[in-house]
Amino acid sequence: MQALLDLLAEMPDYRVGQALAIAAARTTGYSDPFNVEDEALFKTLQRMTTEARDRKRARPPSEDSLEAYLTAKHEGSVSAWLQGLSRWGHRPLVLAAFAVAEPCLGIWEHGVPEDGHWQFHFARASGPHAALKALRRWLGDSQTPLAPHVEALRKLIQSAALTEDETGGGMELIRERQRCVAAGRAIVLAIEAAVWTPEQATRDLPDEAERQAVAAAGPFLEALGAARAFLSSVPESTEDTVREHVRRVLLAP
Repeated sequence: MQALLDLLAEMPDYRVGQALAIAAARTTGYSDPFNVEDEALFKTLQRMTTEARDRKRARPPSEDSLEAYLTAKHEGSVSAWLQGLSRWGHRPLVLAAFAVAEPCLGIWEHGVPEDGHWQFHFARASGPHAALKALRRWLGDSQTPLAPHVEALRKLIQSAALTEDETGGGMELIRERQRCVAAGRAIVLAIEAAVWTPEQATRDLPDEAERQAVAAAGPFLEALGAARAFLSSVPESTEDTVREHVRRVLLAP
């Protein structure tokens, strides 16, 4: 499923059935995907995705390309800018969330040195580092499991949020804890963006038009939440800082 989503992100003009039929034809010579072994079909989809990315790198950006969108000047809010990334599918939004979550890891791990309780229970916890490491692997290999990290990381950040105002130490320490919690939330939301699926996101929505809108938006809310958490964890940052981080990651060769 993820290999197919990756291809559709690179080739937005393809429909699901069309992509599967082309992959099947390239694998067996026949356009029936039901007569192709899953592993063979998966490898062909991956190869088609790699070829699509290579073609994009080899040609100058068109006015309608993701590269052109990223490099163009945008006057609107970062929310509208991130929402625009959904035109290119799931992966750009995950990369955007990752781009702002990655620098938050250092904030989380630095923690609040003056607060030994916080450092022991939260700053030294291995979960955020392990989750981001898994996400980096996932960006190169979408078969990397991320689900095992999600619930444990959520619980850790929820526990930290309950503690940020309760352990005393004055307003400055509380602000430092709040920045750490925001950093943790950015990491959680980046993982949630990666594991996002349209089926899960639309499961409880009775209205068909709303389901289609949510599915088309992809993990936009997760990416936006990660960006806002980043802004809270790095007080001197601005929306332009968010754009710089996202451009750096999405335009990387």
